Order: sequence, then structure tokens, then C-alpha cells
Amino acid sequence: MNNDSELRITLLEYLLQHGWKPARDSGREEVAGLCPLHRETRPSFYVNRRKQLFYCHGCGRGGGLARLRQLLDDWTPVPSAVANRTELLEQTYSFYQQHFMRSQEGRHYLAQRGIHDPAVIERMRIGYAPGACVRAHLSRLGYGRKTLEVYGLVDSRGRDCFFRCLTFPLPRVESLYGRSIDDGGWRHRFLPTSKGGLYGWEWMADFANIILVEGLFDLAALWQAGFANTVAALGSHLNSVQLAELCGATGHRIYLCLDADENGGGQRAGEQLSRRLQQTGVEALRVALPVGYDPAALFAHGVSAQDFRRWLERARP
Repeated sequence: MNNDSELRITLLEYLLQHGWKPARDSGREEVAGLCPLHRETRPSFYVNRRKQLFYCHGCGRGGGLARLRQLLDDWTPVPSAVANRTELLEQTYSFYQQHFMRSQEGRHYLAQRGIHDPAVIERMRIGYAPGACVRAHLSRLGYGRKTLEVYGLVDSRGRDCFFRCLTFPLPRVESLYGRSIDDGGWRHRFLPTSKGGLYGWEWMADFANIILVEGLFDLAALWQAGFANTVAALGSHLNSVQLAELCGATGHRIYLCLDADENGGGQRAGEQLSRRLQQTGVEALRVALPVGYDPAALFAHGVSAQDFRRWLERARP
């Protein structure tokens, strides 16, 4: 059954919204362009404005809006030919943000992790994916299941890949990070793209001292405590983009505040990174946190901003 949103959108609006470009449009009933259902170089796809029907003389398929959506679900196109990635992700970010505001379990989990400042939550655009609804929402906006699968938002069965995750948009690289609120087999999920540079790096130009943490909960906790000069690497191992950003930060002092893992993984990663930065002329100091803690956990257990400043003061190369 069509809902109100589906009734309001026309066939041509649907196509234009998701990247289809007319090759010929005289303003009359019919509009022509390349077929979105198969690869072609000469326009053979026609849309009738008045009848709300399409027909392709190349592949012989036609029908109304519902038929077009069905056919697109069965066709895996080049993603950019069907949907604008930026627009799709913006719709997804906003959808998850709205669900976070309505989700008691999502807000409860975030509060358990010590994050409660509305300004920080809004700045990071934190959302929540309850599952079983993102595909329906995006489908109503005209995005086919195959497109959502190609971009990593749903799996091969159409299920939300970020089910029961707090979500953190990564708009600089058109990606998304999810942190599961369950204790299942996995905790962290990214879209199938690069995680890009350091989260928050674009705001660091005016700071002489920069604090580097691993995770986005750590960054949120420090921003909340007043340490606006904090960036996150989204893990303990930095990629080439992140290393280039830090190695080019001459004139800055970098505090490496990585997790104090019980197995020593974070500490070893900090030592290696410190040596590398020192070799490029960047002053790097390692912050020794209590074993078993990361910055977010410390603040969640009652550590104050003044306590954290003492750890910064004791930092060493």
C-alpha cells in the first residue's frame, strides 16, 4: 500500500532526486534520458509527465513508480548513477539523530558512558539505529535496496547494518561509525570506506596543544569536560592521512592519550607514534592513564577536568 509520501512524489521527481538527468526536455509531456535500468550511451528512456509512466525502448521495460522501484531493487547499478552519496548519507544521519532523541535505550547507553551534554551530542550529531526501519524510510525517499546495500547501510537481506548502534557521522569522508550497545560478537562498525583523517582536525588550527585519543566516546568526554583541543583517531593505529596531519603539525605539542589497555596494546602504539612524530620535529608527549582505562571511562567514573590536567602535566615523550 502506498503511503502519503509515496503519493506525493511524482515519477520524474523521484528520478531527478536520485541522480537521473534528462537528455531532452522540451517542457511537454515526455522527457527522455539514459535508462537507469541498464547501461547505454544513447537516450532511450522516456518519462510521461501526465500519465506518470516510463518506458525504455532499449530494454523494453516500463510501468509506473512502483514498477521502477521494483526493477531498481533487482538491478545493481554504478552507485553514482542512481543516488548522490552525500544526500543519501545526510538523510541517514538525520534519520538516526531523530531516533536517538526518541530512544530511551540509546540515550541511556550514552549516559552510562558518561556523555550527557546536549551541545556535544548535537555537535557530533550522535544518532541511534533501532533497526528494521532505515530501509523503509530511505525507500520512501526513493532509494532502492540495492543502492543501500552497495553503500553498506543494509545487508544482502535488506537489514540495517547499524542495528542497535549509536551512530556518529563522518561527513568529511562521507562515512558513518556505529558503536553497538550490545555485548555481542562485534562492537564497532564502519561503512565500507576509509575512515579518513583525524576526527575534529579541521578545528585544531588555533590550538597550540592538541590531545589525541582513540575513540569518539573519549573525544566526547573531553569536549564535555572543556578540552576542545581534542581529536580522535578512531582506533590506535593511524592511517597515512592521519599520520600526515600529525607529522605536519610542527609548532604544536601533541598529547598522545591512547587507551591504557591491560595487554599494553595502546601503550605500545603510543610509544611508536611518539618516536615517529619526534623524528619529524613534532613535540609528542605520552599521557600515562591508569591501566585498564580510557579517557571516557575515567570521566564516567568521576574524574574531574583538574584531575585530567594533572595527567597531562605528567606526560613524557
